[in-house]
Amino acid sequence: MLMLWTFAVLLGAVAGREVCFDKLGCFSDDAPWSGTLDRPLKALPWSPAQINTRFLLYTNENPDNYQLITSDASNIRNSNFRTNRKTRIIIHGFIDKGEENWLSDMCKNMFRVESVNCICVDWKGGSRTTYTQATQNVRVVGAEVALLVNVLQVTDSGLCKIP
Repeated sequence: MLMLWTFAVLLGAVAGREVCFDKLGCFSDDAPWSGTLDRPLKALPWSPAQINTRFLLYTNENPDNYQLITSDASNIRNSNFRTNRKTRIIIHGFIDKGEENWLSDMCKNMFRVESVNCICVDWKGGSRTTYTQATQNVRVVGAEVALLVNVLQVTDSGLCKIP
């Protein structure tokens, strides 16, 4: 009996877990995401609702005040996003937030040179935690950015220019 219990405990420690989110896919705590020398602690990313990723659109028409956009095509069509412009995406890092001045300043500097769609990605709900958890949460953020880019590419039946 002790042998069976020990085996069950060890299997639980080794077997990976997985969490899935609509439209974003599944995320596991298997290697290389955790349980390695570089990432010894096992963790799963938080849900998109907990991370609360927001896409803040700045354009030449609204350089000082962002428009909140989503991965919904009608929402994008009703914004200042233009498919004939290059699109730049800026994503902050660990412990930061998308409404920091340095992000909007980067957009404003781009506006001096060209007309662009500048999207600042705010994921402060998932970045302001332990480093181990933030490294897991950014995987979901990456999937959300990929979903947005896919929607942007088909908005108004034209490809946007994302270099």
